[in-house]
Amino acid sequence: MNLVVAFEAILVVCCLISLNLARQAFFPASLFWAFGIITIGITATLGGFKFAGYSGVETYHTTAKYFSGSIGIAALTLGAVAGLFANFFIRFYWWILLLLIVVLCVAMLLGQWRLSSNIQMGLVGVILLVGLVRLISSGMLAVYLLLAVGCLLLSDIAVKWLALNSGMEEVNIYHVLISLAVVSFGLSASRDNWE
Repeated sequence: MNLVVAFEAILVVCCLISLNLARQAFFPASLFWAFGIITIGITATLGGFKFAGYSGVETYHTTAKYFSGSIGIAALTLGAVAGLFANFFIRFYWWILLLLIVVLCVAMLLGQWRLSSNIQMGLVGVILLVGLVRLISSGMLAVYLLLAVGCLLLSDIAVKWLALNSGMEEVNIYHVLISLAVVSFGLSASRDNWE
């Protein structure tokens, strides 16, 4: 069995675990967490088929990769922000945010729009800020959120260095870091005990 396929399968399992954890968050934050995690899971599933030798899914995998990197990260950011501003999201017009995600998805699927890497890193920075703010009141929730951000940042800037020093392939290190980030996001969402 191809080792990359095994790491893709591990990422899919981590997404399923995280999805189960994220459903414990309050609505609509749980929807945002779940949507972001599902996009990563779909990308990992298609990647597993691609690396197993099914070249027909390569185009779909590329589209899913851009989709999870743009809309999936945006959804995870909304989940983190929704937890921080829970009172606002529950009392006011959270449905506008849901409509915004639908619009972004349609635009992405039509190929008309994609977030640049700078905007993606900016969204990760927003999650980092939410994690730092939540350190004051939310303890382990913030630690898991910061761990997820750390793994996402490492997957973007340190994969080559880690591969050079560990002897593993870059793509496998990337999958390990994304798996850790996904599980950390799920653990963070599951600890969001808003009342």
